[in-house]
Amino acid sequence: MKRLKLKKFLAPLAAGSLILSLAACSGTSSSSSSSSKTSSNGSVTINFSFDQGVGKPAQQIVNEFNKSQNKVHVNTVILPQDANTVHDNFVNKLASEDTSVDVMAADVVYVSEFASAGWLTDLTPYFKKSTLNQFIPGTVDAATFKGKLDAVPWFTNASALFYRKDVLDQLGVTQPPTTYQGWIDLANKAKGVNGVQYLADFQAAQSESMVTNWVEFLWNNGGDVLDKSGKPIVNSSANIKATQTMVDLAKNYAPTGVTTYAEPESEQVFLAGKALFLRDWSGFWSQANAKGSQVAGKVGVTFLPVETDRMQSHSCLGGLDLVVNNAIDAKHKQATVDFIKYLTSEKIQKEFNLIAAQPPVLKAVYTDPDVLKENPFYKDFYNIILNGKSRPMSPKYAKVSDAIQKNIHQALTGTIDVKTALDNTQKDIEKANNSSN
Repeated sequence: MKRLKLKKFLAPLAAGSLILSLAACSGTSSSSSSSSKTSSNGSVTINFSFDQGVGKPAQQIVNEFNKSQNKVHVNTVILPQDANTVHDNFVNKLASEDTSVDVMAADVVYVSEFASAGWLTDLTPYFKKSTLNQFIPGTVDAATFKGKLDAVPWFTNASALFYRKDVLDQLGVTQPPTTYQGWIDLANKAKGVNGVQYLADFQAAQSESMVTNWVEFLWNNGGDVLDKSGKPIVNSSANIKATQTMVDLAKNYAPTGVTTYAEPESEQVFLAGKALFLRDWSGFWSQANAKGSQVAGKVGVTFLPVETDRMQSHSCLGGLDLVVNNAIDAKHKQATVDFIKYLTSEKIQKEFNLIAAQPPVLKAVYTDPDVLKENPFYKDFYNIILNGKSRPMSPKYAKVSDAIQKNIHQALTGTIDVKTALDNTQKDIEKANNSSN
């Protein structure tokens, strides 16, 4: 999962402020002009930028693409593994119409910001509906802004509920509960069984991690942050109830430090065998069963809880999307699209999963025997990710996230009551939507 730490950012447009020191792994420097990126043999050269977090496996795939044909050659431009650095670098390039990078691997929450500014190529004409139907639906939704396909999903991620299967077995519970109340009913029974001290373990620090948790509480009570037009609907009765559930879990059923927990802190509690369940990203599965884990071989995975059985469970999606610089010429756009189609083909999606452990965006890969052998929990995880949803699609997402983090964290720590927190969040998002920056 690309764990995002957003900050307020005002893109400097002056050329002197651009971040120019990029590492080109292929050893070929990126040109500042699309028209010069054509080799003597007639092939088109494109530059692909992503961060070091996926550097080695991505480079391997790029090398294979370059060897597989002679029409398009891809150079790589690798950035540090820091979300703010990547965001700012991409904004600087796109805003200044710098054509030295053709395709970028952008966090899913960047798409609406970049698209609303007119920086991204509309990819709708390049991808048939039948092709997009092969993708996990939520990933395509997150790549679409105002009806246009402004990105193509590369790999995804989603959260799930990891639970102590051994404890439920000992309590005679054959199926994990589906509602929050169902889990709460097990709290006292589970305490003390096989080391369990707490019912709930999740991420409630004032951070983007908390935002991804909070939106799930809303969705799983039928609420949301924005309506279809982008208008904030934060302080609805459904959202008040959902947020109160999150506050109650933090106050009464989680470790006392949960309001300071991001992923690493919450994972340590569960790995030590102290929590009945943990909300975390899919990649935690391998950690849970690794050497040194106190719960190895004792963990199950299931849907996030809902308020009532009438609700459908939704997990938050993460991952990276591929976006195309709108400033490059038509020839380079077509070459870039050809490369994106290669990256999102079933064969390469499978290979990338096996070498990088990144959840694929194509539905078919989740049933591949080789993939299931490597990731047996995908049998359960597939239906979870199939219902995944994206965080609010807003051009002002950084400010939306800031408002959520500040106000909801105050409710979680008991500084203000839930309704006041949601009223304040509503006002802050309305103000963000009306601001010019």
